[in-house]
Amino acid sequence: MLKCMRSDQSNGESIVSDYLTGRGLSVQRFDKAAMRQSRTPDFRVLANDRLAFYCEVKTAQEDEWLERQLDAAPPGTLAGGLRPDPTYNRVSNYVHSAAGQFDAVNAGCEHPNVLAIVNNEFEAGMHDLLSVLTGNAYTDSGPVRMFGNFSDGRIRKEKYRIHLYLWFDAGKPEPFKVWTQSHTEHHAALCGYLGVDPASIKQV
Repeated sequence: MLKCMRSDQSNGESIVSDYLTGRGLSVQRFDKAAMRQSRTPDFRVLANDRLAFYCEVKTAQEDEWLERQLDAAPPGTLAGGLRPDPTYNRVSNYVHSAAGQFDAVNAGCEHPNVLAIVNNEFEAGMHDLLSVLTGNAYTDSGPVRMFGNFSDGRIRKEKYRIHLYLWFDAGKPEPFKVWTQSHTEHHAALCGYLGVDPASIKQV
């Protein structure tokens, strides 16, 4: 399960910033005046002193729901219970929220938008992001349509206003990348910035 923890957001931002600067890019925060006017994304990312793309970072921390239940339970009693898996809702919320932040500074999509999710939850993974974006569960026998309520819901159009998704798992320096390919020029530019051969990108 995923849970957004504001106290861990700065650590997530550092992970993403280090990744981007390691590829020769520069990262700038918005000034306070711009942040007061609207909900901006976290970073402007520059290549050779020119704006390359915008980047928003969402940090997902371990869900402590069960631990809280156990702490509150009297000795000798059962705790926990059933509940819907919140992972897909939270990933969908990340997409929806980030789309609004990008629109505040890049409504015409003149520059690429990149959403980076830093995941510290052991039970969550990049497959959850794929499921939210495509509506499919990916099994050994192939994709199964299970999550259309997320992919075809409120983010149906918003998800394509984000041109690249970066999923960082704890302890792994290279993120998993999901390219929407919704804008040909932005797609090519992002491949260049991150040193990715477009022919190597797998379709899902």
